[in-house]
Amino acid sequence: MKNNILLFCFTVFFSFSCHSQIHRFYYELTYKPSTRNKEMKKDLFYLDTLENKSVFIRKEKKEEDSLLAVNINFNSTFSSFGTMNFKVVKDLQSKSIILKDDLLAGVLSYKESIHLQWKLSQEKKALDNIKVQKAEADYGGRHWIAWFAADIPVFDGPYVFMGLPGLIVEIEDSANEYHWRLIGNKKISQSELQTETVMEGEGLVSKEAYIKNKVNFTKDPLPILMQAMSGVTKDTKAMNNMRQQAEALKKYYQDNDNSIER
Repeated sequence: MKNNILLFCFTVFFSFSCHSQIHRFYYELTYKPSTRNKEMKKDLFYLDTLENKSVFIRKEKKEEDSLLAVNINFNSTFSSFGTMNFKVVKDLQSKSIILKDDLLAGVLSYKESIHLQWKLSQEKKALDNIKVQKAEADYGGRHWIAWFAADIPVFDGPYVFMGLPGLIVEIEDSANEYHWRLIGNKKISQSELQTETVMEGEGLVSKEAYIKNKVNFTKDPLPILMQAMSGVTKDTKAMNNMRQQAEALKKYYQDNDNSIER
């Protein structure tokens, strides 16, 4: 994948002349999941772009969604579940996103207009042979420093970030707790793209309702898990399993309390 980045500047401009092409950009996230310790973790994300729309998703979640789309069962574990289990669907033209957070009790989704007040700097440098320029903005309670490539006409980037005059190659917060960096790219086929319709709007709540429901779930998952299992026979064994699952979830969120937005 790193070999791809060396050829990036020479190929991407020409490949984007064909608007029907779907491009996948690979971003590595290095982040600090807990406020209680300094341990850093890594995750790999996909940014799939098609004209003025895109989908940003963690690699493992993309693979799980693909299995679900063809009705293949898999064993859901806490290794694949977590704070990074979201999907961001963007409309670059309207500067809006839909964030879908996949909890064990169901999916919470909200729509938000993103109007980042980017401050462009004249500072420039090279990242993996890509000429980039510095920009800064505030979002989600953090100050973000981005490096974008004006030579790459994709006005997008990781998570909700967009609107710069070129692809975001690197972005991190000023506390050095979240850091996305572009590590590769390739063209993909339509079948590899997300199966859902971009900007699908079913089941949306307000962002305020999303935050409230998410907080309630992380503090006490059991009532929401039970509600999600309404209509299912709950014998003593099933209830014990659900309580154990709820306790494991509660501990997981306590140990992973340093969210991207705060």
